[in-house]
Amino acid sequence: MEEAGAAVGCNVGSATRPAVTVVVVAHNQERFVEQCLDSVAKQIFDDFETIIIDDCSTDGSVERIEAWLDRTSFPARFLVNDRCRGICATGNRALRHSRGDFVSMVSADDFLEPDKLARQYRFLEQLDTSVAAVFSNARLVDERGRELGLALPSGEPPAEGRIFEALIVGNFLTSPTVMARRAAMQEVGGYDESLFYEDFDMWLKLAYRYEFRFVPGVLANYRILPHSLSHDLANEVEMQESRARVLLKWYGTNPTTDAAILRRAWKHGRRVLAADRVRGPLLLQSVYAKRPTIRRRIGVALASMPGSGRALAGAFDVVDRLRAVVRSAGVSHR
Repeated sequence: MEEAGAAVGCNVGSATRPAVTVVVVAHNQERFVEQCLDSVAKQIFDDFETIIIDDCSTDGSVERIEAWLDRTSFPARFLVNDRCRGICATGNRALRHSRGDFVSMVSADDFLEPDKLARQYRFLEQLDTSVAAVFSNARLVDERGRELGLALPSGEPPAEGRIFEALIVGNFLTSPTVMARRAAMQEVGGYDESLFYEDFDMWLKLAYRYEFRFVPGVLANYRILPHSLSHDLANEVEMQESRARVLLKWYGTNPTTDAAILRRAWKHGRRVLAADRVRGPLLLQSVYAKRPTIRRRIGVALASMPGSGRALAGAFDVVDRLRAVVRSAGVSHR
């Protein structure tokens, strides 16, 4: 275990640079971390190093990881943050310790299919550096591992190549399915530590400069938990605010995406408003400032009124649903 720079794992100091670095990020995931680590150890690809990093868990995650390492003798570097630094700072710390040409990150409550690294590495190594990352499909599972469906529904293949505009409309990348060039991740500045969560911002930064390619198949399992970072209601304000801030970063860089950015950021702002009467109006004001409209001006004014939060956010949602019905009716009549 390492808190300030040491490491465990018999091949950590090897002079040969690995092709891939697998990063396992843990925070209070004691129940699931062994399954995640088992899935890394069972990879049919062997040219990779493993970094396990715990963000100051308060459950038994650290002890469970140490016991797993002792029992399996699996070579890995185990880092433990001395305080809770958040997923973005933790990701950057892992990147600084990574040596592989490519990086594959997985949360400790998710797990990989045995051929994940092999298939993606063989695909990505044949492409030039204009392609920063590859991604695949993921199986959605519940806390007991029961399948809930697929992250990418079967049918038409997802967008690939230059996917920046598609990501602005909606993030369809499932984090544990991605393998990215470490040099590209470093070139775009790593993870933004001012944000509450990491992946959407990173995908946009990479997609703005590089291409993404799709490797067919289900290569990871993504666990849906009521208390995970992205689903816990206690994190709702931070998640929605981060999503809006990520989108607003890109306003003005591409005229074809500006409308989608403001539309999505406004919706995230309304969700913040429903839970936080201080941060909600400020976020809506920042969206309004990008492109003032009468509707947004009224929304900002109403949001600043005492007790407006939940009622106003609910009213906005009703309007959205009505507009969706009207648009749908218009399409069906053409």
